[in-house]
Amino acid sequence: MINIKNIIGKDYNQMFFNSGKTFSLELEKKGILVFKNFINDKGLDQIEQEAIKIKSKSFKSSSEYNVYILPYDSKFPKNSSRNRVMSTTKKCIPNDLISKNSNLNEIYNSTIIKKFFCDILNVNKLYPYNDSLSSININYYNQGDGLGWHFDNSDFTITLLIKNCLKGGDYEYFNKIRYKNGKEDYEIIEKILDEKIKGQKIQSTKGDLMIFKGKESLHRVTKVIKGERILITFNYNIRKGIPLSEESRKTFFGRIN
Repeated sequence: MINIKNIIGKDYNQMFFNSGKTFSLELEKKGILVFKNFINDKGLDQIEQEAIKIKSKSFKSSSEYNVYILPYDSKFPKNSSRNRVMSTTKKCIPNDLISKNSNLNEIYNSTIIKKFFCDILNVNKLYPYNDSLSSININYYNQGDGLGWHFDNSDFTITLLIKNCLKGGDYEYFNKIRYKNGKEDYEIIEKILDEKIKGQKIQSTKGDLMIFKGKESLHRVTKVIKGERILITFNYNIRKGIPLSEESRKTFFGRIN
């Protein structure tokens, strides 16, 4: 078993024993938190080498959707912000291909780290997905790959960047922009899709951990122009026994089990 203290950045070991609730208000206000150098160089090198070693087993996925991840609505024009088609292309390694001895499993299952995440997210417990594929994923974005504009269905996203591309691959978002007076604000979303408004960009470096609330915050990853971007997603549920949908598993992993 790996000692979690040996792979976490030196600034965080003491932080875990303080309340993560100090970050909860900041997350609620900004919609995003970035913990710089969350993983130390040694731990990061081990994870990157593991990701490179098993990349040949990854599944290449391509998906199309609207920003709301909802079925087409004929009440709106085809090119409206409600129905306009976005796209995502990437390669992905599912959880069952990641070694049980991996640093990724050590981080994901760490009682200390999960308690830290719970305090930040203001939840009592975090649970793994109730399927063998979805709890930890390694995502590869090569030249031309990217993540189109969308709102998340999940309450939060936790990611760890282990390799950044040389050009492109920028994380761009608009915080709490979805609703106006309690209703979907299609007008502002259309301006964003038409590139009339620019969002905030996060300048991430390898080793950075990000926690993001994307249900009301529109976001994307611009296409990689040069190099490769490798991103880990730590996927938790706040309820026990929930699997990722079969449709999503088929899309991202090419199989359901």
